[in-house]
Amino acid sequence: MPLKLLPLNADRYDEWREVTRTRLIRLRQDSGLRLGQDAVDQADAYFTDLIPDGTDTPTSRILRIVDDADGEIGTVWLGLNSTTMFIVDLAFSTEPSDAQCDAVFAAVLDTGREHDVRRVSMGLFPQDAAGHRFADGRGFQVSSIQMLLEPLPGRQIAAHVEVAPMTPERYPRYEIESEAAFAQDLVDAGRYTMEEAVEESHRQFLQELPQGLETPGQELFTATVDGVEVGILWIGMRRRGGHPHAFILDIEVAADQRRKGYGRELMHAAEREAERLGAGSIGLHVFGFNVGAVSLYEQLGYRRLEEHLLLEL
Repeated sequence: MPLKLLPLNADRYDEWREVTRTRLIRLRQDSGLRLGQDAVDQADAYFTDLIPDGTDTPTSRILRIVDDADGEIGTVWLGLNSTTMFIVDLAFSTEPSDAQCDAVFAAVLDTGREHDVRRVSMGLFPQDAAGHRFADGRGFQVSSIQMLLEPLPGRQIAAHVEVAPMTPERYPRYEIESEAAFAQDLVDAGRYTMEEAVEESHRQFLQELPQGLETPGQELFTATVDGVEVGILWIGMRRRGGHPHAFILDIEVAADQRRKGYGRELMHAAEREAERLGAGSIGLHVFGFNVGAVSLYEQLGYRRLEEHLLLEL
């Protein structure tokens, strides 16, 4: 079944942009990743940041999916950097057959190889049936997952693990250890080389905590049992649909305190702190390789909003 990816004509760009913008907004709103105007703002940022010059943007490719038998059956928007090709959006006008998915997949990989990228990345929402049909069984690995617990369950559980605000004396060691651990996670997830990961981890840390412990909206805790430190918890307060929303930026059980159930108790502590801070929901990001954590979060009622997939070439 001959199938080709052909450049979108410039005179069709405005029409494609409006259809794709509507699709990006709907996917985010339907999954719950973004609500209301937040979904609109994020979708608009994609066009501003990734495709500022329309079809002339050198780091983007907007391609028509053309089947010799059926004509044009969809479009794919690819973003490129020196190491990675991103499938920003994949839209089919009709439900694709397995053979058509195979052909689109092969053509996308050929495009990546032409640009000497090392990997292909793709975001996938739970309700995107065509996207799942395209990705499933073709070697993609789940790199990371965005998850949500809403509403807060209000569990009546006696606290065994106690959490208290992190002290200024504890913070410097935490900063060093947390940056190093996150950099290693980025490497293990297949996203970065170690050199790149160290730089990205430091950038994100400074972005979230420019004033350290004094950064407004950031709540850092140490967790103890009978006076012995067993872990840490970091919650960032955000807005979701106009309401306070807690986001777990870091949660860690000390290496010598694992296999004692403290991870689950720290998650319960996060719920209590989120409620105390006025939030009605909790979000988090988890790397795909951390299957134990993913299982725990799903047992606690968290649901998947979006998965980021990676395919090494």
